[in-house]
Amino acid sequence: MIEANCCERGACRSGRLRLGAVLLAAGEGSRLGGRPKALIHATGETLLQRNLRLLRDVGVDEVVVVTGHYRDNVAPVLAATSAQLADLRITEVTQPEASHSQPESLRLAIKGFTLQSDAILVLPVDMPLLTRADIVAVIGAYKHAPETIEFVGPNVGGRPGNPVLFSNRIAARIAGGEGDFGSGAWRRASPDWVLEWQTDNPHYATDIDTPADLARWTDEI
Repeated sequence: MIEANCCERGACRSGRLRLGAVLLAAGEGSRLGGRPKALIHATGETLLQRNLRLLRDVGVDEVVVVTGHYRDNVAPVLAATSAQLADLRITEVTQPEASHSQPESLRLAIKGFTLQSDAILVLPVDMPLLTRADIVAVIGAYKHAPETIEFVGPNVGGRPGNPVLFSNRIAARIAGGEGDFGSGAWRRASPDWVLEWQTDNPHYATDIDTPADLARWTDEI
């Protein structure tokens, strides 16, 4: 549960958030030659371990991890990390490889939650630079947004970034199969309930997609 320590008294639309998170780790990593991004090492730990730890540290109540490609490789590390982070509820859902797409992964994850949440944070596993402060800042932007805002995502110099945070009402629409959430097209359409939170923090737009990214941001050199 997220406390209101990011905000002045009375400034937030919600004093507390029951926060769930989705960690997307089902991808094929085709641009990296075919490898599980979740198991890439950065700053001495796998990206899977790092991002689960960050989500625990910001006070997330439950994380749904979406696995798919390389599930047999990822599952043992996920199990070991779950044991290490025993105070965080971690639920795994598996995306069939034949039908893998990000909107489908997101829909599967939303249906996989076992706890009720006020809002859902979505984080791709291949982000090596995010810090606890970065995630807290996104949560603060959501809590300070007008009540009409249902979705907040960082925008770095015109480039949409991650993680994103949306209300349980949007989560219900995703679970019901409405729209093409997660594709990026609906975010670019800028419905009036979307806030593109402007920031110059490059952490939100740094991911590992190519061998050049891998060489730059990880300790697997």
